[in-house]
Amino acid sequence: MFAKKISVKKTKEYKEKPSDVFYTPKPVALRMIEMCGDLEGAKVLDPCKGAGIFYDNFPDSCEKFYCEITGGKDFFSFEDRVDWVIGNPPYSLWDKWIDHTVKITDRFCYIMNCLNLTHVRINRLKELGFGITHLEVVKVDWWFGQHFMIVVEKDKSSIVSGFKRVYCDICGEACMRGRNGNSPNECVPKKSKKLLI
Repeated sequence: MFAKKISVKKTKEYKEKPSDVFYTPKPVALRMIEMCGDLEGAKVLDPCKGAGIFYDNFPDSCEKFYCEITGGKDFFSFEDRVDWVIGNPPYSLWDKWIDHTVKITDRFCYIMNCLNLTHVRINRLKELGFGITHLEVVKVDWWFGQHFMIVVEKDKSSIVSGFKRVYCDICGEACMRGRNGNSPNECVPKKSKKLLI
């Protein structure tokens, strides 16, 4: 189930990414577990246990599993199918994390910074056959920015859609409009004298 142990070097690399280690406050973990509905009899995975705020609060009526890279249980080595994955994944691994998540479950609940829920990721979930079925916004006082708690389910319609990237409506490109002090209301070609550096 938890296949291989990880090397000391790999554990050190994960520990050296402090932006990936944000312990979830208990009220947020409890709300995310609640957002998943009845978990009685379900196989539920905490993919990055940390201090155990999700795992320790999963209902006793479910079958609990966990991964924790610093404890030698690498999420990317976990291959058993589960009913739910609930947790707070490392921000630097979002795309890889989601790709592995959808291989082992049809339902998951994650918290992510609002800057991480991009149109590209929303569309990628759709391509994989998943939809965001529940979304709540939370502001943790000591975390950067707002965060989304999202429930994602296979073969379900998404309540959120990802529009395409919009370029300058004058030149049709990613010009310097609104960048480096330039006005957001006028086209500024990249080689323009208006470029402020």
